[in-house]
Amino acid sequence: MVWTAAGWLLAPPLAAAERPERALSTPEIESWLDAPSGADGQADAEDDAADAPPPAPRHQGVTVESSLGALGHLGPLKNVTPVSPWFHLKVGFEPFRFLLVFAETDLIFSNTSYARRPPSPRTYRLYGFGAGLRFTLQPLERLGTYLEASLGGARVSEDVLSAYGYRDATELQPYFGARLGAEWYPVNPHLAVGVHGGARTYGQGLERERSTETALCWLGGVSLRYTF
Repeated sequence: MVWTAAGWLLAPPLAAAERPERALSTPEIESWLDAPSGADGQADAEDDAADAPPPAPRHQGVTVESSLGALGHLGPLKNVTPVSPWFHLKVGFEPFRFLLVFAETDLIFSNTSYARRPPSPRTYRLYGFGAGLRFTLQPLERLGTYLEASLGGARVSEDVLSAYGYRDATELQPYFGARLGAEWYPVNPHLAVGVHGGARTYGQGLERERSTETALCWLGGVSLRYTF
């Protein structure tokens, strides 16, 4: 009796262990081979993208912008002074996304190496400060274009240009300028990277005696802006 009961208890497991695995049919194999590769992974990626939060909007408020570029003269001074490095700093506030009110200051290091000798070439610094407005249009989420105008005062640090007919260069004189630019907004909503170019007139400050040409210059550069 004991052996009979043991035989009944062990028979099902042994029969299951000895049962051969079912072979896949030809239609099942063909269906597995025809399935698109990565279909499950693509579906998971689409689900993750749908659950991801939207990108943060560009930050708006107090902003600081620094620029590095070049300045060249278009009037008579182009025969005295070469294209020179231009350093620019701007601090402003955006009451609206499309409007920036700012104060600016800049510094240009230059020399008289293009002038006829004598005297020997000398270096000088042209610096100024002013204020202005910028109007921005954002056609794309990550791209903005702007137009700005500024008004201020500037002067030459050393009495270098008087020998070439620029008697008022060391006196603080008004300037007016306008620029066009474009900005790219990265993922960080506080940052903006830009390129810009424009023109500026220094009026009487860089006008040559007995010349009717306007003291006009061009300027352009790249900028990095941070908004708090």
